[in-house]
Amino acid sequence: MSGNKEHGDTRRSIPWRGDGLAAQLLRGGAGGLLARVSEVLLGLLVVVLLARLLGPAGYGVYAFVFALTAVVSVPVRLGLPPLVVRETARGQRDGDWGAVQGIWRWSSGAVLVLSLLVACIGLFGLWAGWARGESLRETLPWGLALIPVMALGAIRSASLRGLRHVVAGVFPEQVLRPALMAGLLLVVVILPDVGLSPAGAMALMCGASLVAFLVGAMLLRRYRPPPLRQAKPVYRQREWFKSSWPMAFTQGTEQFMRHADVLMLGMLAATVDVGVYRVAAQGALIVPLALFALNMTAAPFVARLHSEGEQAKLQKLMNRLAQAALAFALAVTLVFIVFGDWLLHTFFGTEYLSAWLPLLILALGQVASAGFGATSMLLNMAGHEREVTRVLAVAAGLNVVLNLLLIPSFSVIGAAIATSGSLVFWNVWLWLIVKSRLSIRSSAI
Repeated sequence: MSGNKEHGDTRRSIPWRGDGLAAQLLRGGAGGLLARVSEVLLGLLVVVLLARLLGPAGYGVYAFVFALTAVVSVPVRLGLPPLVVRETARGQRDGDWGAVQGIWRWSSGAVLVLSLLVACIGLFGLWAGWARGESLRETLPWGLALIPVMALGAIRSASLRGLRHVVAGVFPEQVLRPALMAGLLLVVVILPDVGLSPAGAMALMCGASLVAFLVGAMLLRRYRPPPLRQAKPVYRQREWFKSSWPMAFTQGTEQFMRHADVLMLGMLAATVDVGVYRVAAQGALIVPLALFALNMTAAPFVARLHSEGEQAKLQKLMNRLAQAALAFALAVTLVFIVFGDWLLHTFFGTEYLSAWLPLLILALGQVASAGFGATSMLLNMAGHEREVTRVLAVAAGLNVVLNLLLIPSFSVIGAAIATSGSLVFWNVWLWLIVKSRLSIRSSAI
């Protein structure tokens, strides 16, 4: 009897079991973290294969078009994905299934119309001769075709996350799509006498994205609550549109910060430089993995400690998060310093050895970011999200200015310095805001 009792107590003590809020947060956080790590690793595999198959110049064209597609898809979404998450969660809580049905239909229709409008403008631009180079002109139509798939996929993902099915929401885009893309590229590698152009690579990405979207649509159909199926949609367009604009601005700024260096290299330098830089940027994404993981796991606990006024515990938690993130970032950067040349030669080839120095510059920027701690997450959880948005906007502007100044003279190195410089600027400013507003030192020291 005692053994069964102990076994039952043990089962109840496991934090991720059950339907409580803490258990759901832990399961969702762990699933989201696993999906993010899988996305980075699978994305790195895709980059390795594309870099070898296309060469620096061809991969530069592909990377430029993909970055352009990612940035353009943000205004197309109108900031609706986070709004869909919020309204879906609220409707589920209140049993207001009509509002959930309404936000799903309205958001999907809005992004579809805007996607088609952007695609038409892009096709007109191609017809008018805006794109230079045959390879770019052949690749851009596939990028335009990718925009509605990505935008609708973001709405579908938000719908599932709003229903608290986090893993099902992020799995298609973060895991399945890069896995399918890697599989298709491996087939190209294995088959004899089969070449690949940037346009062909983008077509493969469109195919992988479409399959991922269809799988996500099936998951949404599976997890859709029964009352939602019979609910009559209720539309609150004015309220939703008003709420979506600040979110659209934040998302747009974040995406622009992420891809500004690649876009500006594509406009100010050679496509070969874009390919080399993209390899360095993808490798540098490994450095902040621990910071991202810790942010996702700790966010609900940070919000709780702040709301309860547990200042000492919150201070200790933030210090530990920064120390763990900094230790991981330093370890990865040390590997790049010692073995970077060998890794680039082994996985990408001799054509990409020039990516070593920009890789180190980008990695050092991420090290500094980890050292200052989870500043943006802390401010968001404490209700100071407007401060984060303002700082992010200024940092994005600084990034553009630095890229304009440095790329013409220093090319890939200049883009890396601009990106790392704006990242450090952003984190220093947020660290000062955290210290001023919350009286907390979020850094590792």
